[in-house]
Amino acid sequence: MSDTRAHDEMKLFRFLQMQAGVSRRKALDLVLAGEVTVNGEPVLDPFLLLTRCAVLRLALRGHPLSIEPREARVYRLYKPAAMLCSHDDPFSGNTVGRLLRADGFLGYTWVGRLDQDAEGLLLVSNDGDVIQAFTHPRYEVHKVYRVWLAEAPPERQLERALRSMERGIEDEGEVLRILDGRIEGRPRHAVITLAEGRKHEIKRLFARFGYSVSRLLRVAVGPVQLGDLAPGAWDRLPLPEEASLVDLARTLLAQAGETSDRDLLADDLPACRKQVTDLTHIRSTTSARPVGEPGDATSANLLDDTHQVGRRAG
Repeated sequence: MSDTRAHDEMKLFRFLQMQAGVSRRKALDLVLAGEVTVNGEPVLDPFLLLTRCAVLRLALRGHPLSIEPREARVYRLYKPAAMLCSHDDPFSGNTVGRLLRADGFLGYTWVGRLDQDAEGLLLVSNDGDVIQAFTHPRYEVHKVYRVWLAEAPPERQLERALRSMERGIEDEGEVLRILDGRIEGRPRHAVITLAEGRKHEIKRLFARFGYSVSRLLRVAVGPVQLGDLAPGAWDRLPLPEEASLVDLARTLLAQAGETSDRDLLADDLPACRKQVTDLTHIRSTTSARPVGEPGDATSANLLDDTHQVGRRAG
């Protein structure tokens, strides 16, 4: 690591995002929940500015994380039907998380979700920027699906339904909309493009026209195609494609601007601000009291003593 890079400042939640491979939203939640320690001290301020050279130990839920810069990696995974998009489930061992861990994917997560009965492409990465940029609806990453119906309607009738879906359908107080829809293949089926994924959105859209979805297959996320990958199989993106995807993620986040970090806090921001206000009164003892918990007036300030790890972003 270069000396310059070691002294670059970074917010705690961004550091956690990079080292743990979680989304920005998840990194913020983990810090606010008191699940993150820096140099052995719990820290509740996700916007605390750190330098790599000042971080000797970083832990998440008691498990140490590497403090070395990670090499961003992106893989394609074909999620089979009947597999849960969950790291663990008390009622089923058939989860994406278990599949990844069995193949040595530690510190990885995936972009978005697919219903249990849906199948197809998941992007899997250890890079928080990739997860954030390709999951959050703000960035309008296109996702393409093939949709087979239990009973195929006349083609002209299905075409009319697709055009209505492009204009938007109101359902349960939400406006559901596809970007594009067409009919392809034998047997005939719909190919639709979405820019965001609401809960059961595709099934709800087709149900409004009396159609039942019998098979749902995601074939593309942004520029990445499912291709000829087999169910349950995975492969790493070719290096030029991987580098391009990571660059695209960084560009999307940069275009969103710095304020997007704070937007993700939503209702948690007032509590976070109170925690930051309390930083001037915290104890720097071995009692593992969370940063942000008030101590007495004679207590040393953690950010000013020998345990110093960073400063609050202004």
